[in-house]
Amino acid sequence: MGQIIHQVQIESLKFEGLTFQHEGHDATFNHVDFEFPTNQILWLNSTEGAGKSTLLQILAGLVVPKSGKYLINDVNVTEMSFEEFLPFRLAIGFSFDYGGLISNRTLFDNLMLPLVYHKLLSPEDSKEQVMSLFERFDFVKFKDERPAHVPGRLRKLACLLRAFVLQPQMVLLDDPSVGLGQETMYEFADFLNEKMKFGNLKHLVISSYDEKFMNLFDGTVLHIEEGQIYKNTEPQEKKVAHL
Repeated sequence: MGQIIHQVQIESLKFEGLTFQHEGHDATFNHVDFEFPTNQILWLNSTEGAGKSTLLQILAGLVVPKSGKYLINDVNVTEMSFEEFLPFRLAIGFSFDYGGLISNRTLFDNLMLPLVYHKLLSPEDSKEQVMSLFERFDFVKFKDERPAHVPGRLRKLACLLRAFVLQPQMVLLDDPSVGLGQETMYEFADFLNEKMKFGNLKHLVISSYDEKFMNLFDGTVLHIEEGQIYKNTEPQEKKVAHL
C-alpha cells in the first residue's frame, strides 16, 4: 500500500489572544492563550454549548476567529490563503457527527473522494487503502451501497473512516461513539489506539460525553469554561480494558 508523504509535519498548536464569536451570540472563546498538548490523545469534556465543536472547527481551519492567532508550528494559519493552508489541511482529518457523506455515491466512492481529488496516491494504491478500511471493520459487502441503504452505525463508521484516508497526522472527532453500537465502538477504539501507536497519527482530539468510550484511551482532558480552555492536571488513563 502506498504511503502519503505530507509536505509539513505538525509539531505545535497554539492560540494567542484568540476570540471567536457566532453572530448574535456571546463570545465562545474570549482572548484565549493556550498551547495544546501534542503527540497524544486530547479529550474535550465540557458542558453542552461550551464550544467543543467550535474548537474542533477552528483547529481544522474550517472557521476563522474574530481576532487573535491560531498558530501551527508558530505560523499564524488564520492569515493564510487557501493555497498556503492546503499542506496543513491535508495533514488534518476530521469528522463531525453524520455529516459529509454524498448521498448519491456509494460508501466506497465516498471514502475514495479525498484521494481522487488530491491525487496523493496512485489509483491502485488509493483503492487498496480504502478497501483495507472496509476489510478492517468487516463491512466489505456494503461498500457498493449508498449511505441511505446501510444501517446507521455503518453510515457513522464511514464518516469516521473518511477522516483517515489521507493518512493524517492530526484527527479531530466530534462525538465519534454516538450511533456506532457497542461492538463497533470497541473496534474503532482499537483502531484509534493502533493508529496512535503504529501509524503516522500524532495528535488526536476527541469531543465526547461518553466516558465508557473515552476510558479506552490514555490521554489528557481539556475543559472549556467561560470562554477559556483549561488542561486537567492529571492525565486521563485507561479504566476499561478491551481485549
